[in-house]
Amino acid sequence: MLKTWLIELRRSPLLTALPVLIAVDLAVLFGRSRYWIGVWPEASVAAQIVTLFLGPVLAGVSAWQAGRSSRAGMPEFLLAAARSPWKIEAARLAATLTLGFLAYGIGCLVAAAVSVREAGPGFLWPSYLLLGAATLVIFASVGHLAGRWWPSPGFTPVVCALGCFISMLSLPFQFSVLAGPPDTHLSVVPLVVRLFVALALAALAVTAPPLTRKSTRQMTRRELPWGIRGVVVSAVSAVGALTMAPAAGELRVERPATATTPLCDRADENAPRVCVWPEHKKYLPDLTRMAQRLQDRPSRPWAKAPDAFYEFGLRRTRWGDRGFDIAEGHVRTAAIAMADQVFSASLGWCTPPRDRPGARRAWQAIDNIHMWLEYQAMGQDPAAADQGLHQVGVESAQKDAAQAVRMSPADQEKWIAEERGHLRENTWCKPDVRF
Repeated sequence: MLKTWLIELRRSPLLTALPVLIAVDLAVLFGRSRYWIGVWPEASVAAQIVTLFLGPVLAGVSAWQAGRSSRAGMPEFLLAAARSPWKIEAARLAATLTLGFLAYGIGCLVAAAVSVREAGPGFLWPSYLLLGAATLVIFASVGHLAGRWWPSPGFTPVVCALGCFISMLSLPFQFSVLAGPPDTHLSVVPLVVRLFVALALAALAVTAPPLTRKSTRQMTRRELPWGIRGVVVSAVSAVGALTMAPAAGELRVERPATATTPLCDRADENAPRVCVWPEHKKYLPDLTRMAQRLQDRPSRPWAKAPDAFYEFGLRRTRWGDRGFDIAEGHVRTAAIAMADQVFSASLGWCTPPRDRPGARRAWQAIDNIHMWLEYQAMGQDPAAADQGLHQVGVESAQKDAAQAVRMSPADQEKWIAEERGHLRENTWCKPDVRF
């Protein structure tokens, strides 16, 4: 078996193309985005996403490898061989997977190497890496089975590569994830189901009997051992159970706050405390400075910051979660949530009735003050603060607040007082008791 595997490994076109395969792996890893560097779950997801591009290559090569003997006119050789046909097929599939996993593993190691300096405690999350491994096995197995049944040197590999890629993206249930925020993780049962389906497809690919063709109709086939027949039946049943995968539940679920100890810090002893998931350690210095800029100041006695800001997922309640979020490495989204909390703590929950005179201007004033607080938290020019963030419906507030933050401190306070005058705080604003 080992000798057969080595022979198939040497004959595989992937062996020659391995440097190209690794280059594709790294190009996808760093070309898609780089915000994942220094965040273990995001780095794990980035390494896993690569399998959506490596997988089609494996499917095509596996289809070409599996149909090689039939194209050479040697089906009778396999039937008359001393070794069971399924062992030869298993060695052939294993050779393809070996090279595919080698490229995948190098990408995972590179993702870990570039993240280790900035990252907090922990390492790559095995659940995401296993999900990527399941994707590779599925692609390669489907290609191997198709190559055995339809051994075309060009048509079958191309159809397998494109078909598997399209079907993987269009399935009603996920076989991959595109983001890995620390407040979510993979559920065990759905992950196990996907791994089981991948192994079942691999077993079916190497044990399924070949299709009957004119050249082999007169040949006596070797009967499969009862054990192998059981594997085939089990594999077919397991593949049929693929339709039940949605019943296993969502692949990605909320991660309980009790799963780890939050990482907390503050810019100085008077600034609000900021708590994040340990995996987001690299953002903590920026976040503590944002909280410091929003703290209570004598120059703006109306603005009151909460004692602490928590990242999304650390303080879930039955009413929801007001924690700040970090979307794709952008702390601007954290500024939005922090500004909302400062607004609520300072002015309350303002709900101007839509049918009252002046209500429209009051809602505009709410947006203006919100946006002004966001720019205060960012501590940079509004154009730089908004870079990479697309907010819909607040263009007017962005323009007004951007003009305000460029004023002198005294003029900014006059602008805020004017905006607050439109709110009718004693009538339309009440203390926020939702949280």
